[in-house]
Order: sequence, then structure tokens, then C-alpha cells
Amino acid sequence: MNDNTTDKNVSNRSLMGWGASAFFAMPLCYVGMFLIFGVALSIPQSESVNDKIAYIATQESMLSLAYIIGYLIFGTLLLIAVQAMHTRLTTSSSHLMNAASAFGFIWVVLMMCSGMIALTGMHTMLTLFAKGNSHADTLFYVYTTMVNGLGGGIELIGGMWVLLLSIFGLKTAQLAKGLHIFGVIVGVLGILTVMQSVPEMKDAFGVSQIVWFIWMGIALLKSRAEFTQ
Repeated sequence: MNDNTTDKNVSNRSLMGWGASAFFAMPLCYVGMFLIFGVALSIPQSESVNDKIAYIATQESMLSLAYIIGYLIFGTLLLIAVQAMHTRLTTSSSHLMNAASAFGFIWVVLMMCSGMIALTGMHTMLTLFAKGNSHADTLFYVYTTMVNGLGGGIELIGGMWVLLLSIFGLKTAQLAKGLHIFGVIVGVLGILTVMQSVPEMKDAFGVSQIVWFIWMGIALLKSRAEFTQ
């Protein structure tokens, strides 16, 4: 085995380890978001936007933490995961695998953009609110709609990544067949979140994807042995 092949295998082995860690850590981001938005915070259900903004002002640090964990950190981990899966499953040039990875990288960009929009939008809104500027109400709807639209209100992009990745894995008989069949189900659930009238689809996608993340992380750890020196 020449030096170039050895270096490549060492690099791939390291990437499998980092990829597995990313897959294990991404569910923690989901859990963190749930604990903050579902347990720690209680945004008023009042129709008054001022009440909601006033509450957000008292919880700015907590919300900032949620956005950092749920979008920026998750996006960084996702970038590692997409690269690891592309390296692990690509045995030869494949348009299907390239398309899957393209959706994965697009999802990374959307997560990063959502996090930065959330942080800057919230800060600007609270600055206007503190000055008594009426535009704070408008900005509340604008930035929350943008963040929700790009960052999880519709999980089409993430669903496409999981779906195409799983189909490719089935076609090339790589990793466990059950893992890829489950991935197809997860991917379809993500795509079905375009049906905004059925909010349960988003919950189903989130929960099933946590299981898929962990299962895939275990699979990548086992794959490290394939890249020997």
C-alpha cells in the first residue's frame, strides 16, 4: 500500500469517527431545542404581539442559546455528517449520491442562515421595541416567518437528503438494509411536512430522525474498521 493510499485511509477513518460523533450530537441539539422551547420558555398565547415581544425581551439570552444550538451548532455538525456519509457510501461516481449530498449541503446553508437571521432579527426587533417603534411588530412576523420557513417549518430539504441517501444505500447494498429502509420512511415523513395542515408530520419526522441519527452514528463507528492503514 503506497503512502497516498495510507494517508487517504487514515483521513477517511478519522472522518468516520467525526461523522459518527456528529450523528450522535445532532439529536442532542433537537433535545436542547425541545427543552428550551417546550419546557423552559412559555411564550404568551395572547393575540397581542407586544405581549410576546415583551416576553422575548426578558428571555433574549435563553432564546439566543436555543438558536445557536438548534441552527448554528446543528448546521456545523450536519456539515460533518454530510461529508462523512458521502465518503462512506460513494464507491464510484453516482449522480444519485451527488444529488443526496447536494441536498445535505443545502440543508447546512439553510440551518446557518436561519440561525443568523434569528439572532439578528430578534436583536433588531427588541431594539426597536425598547425605543417604542411600531415597526417592532412587523419585524416580529417577518423574522419569525423567515426562520420558520428556512429552518424547520418545512423539512423538505432534510427529508430529501435522508431519502436519496437511503435509496442509494439500498441500491448499492451498503450498511444495514434495515437502516436504509427506515431512512426511506424518515425521508418521506420529512417531505410530507410540506402539508402544513398536518403538523403531526413535523413531529413524526423529528422523532424518527433522532432514531436515524443514532443508528447511522453506530453504523459509521463500525465502518471505521474498513479504512485500515
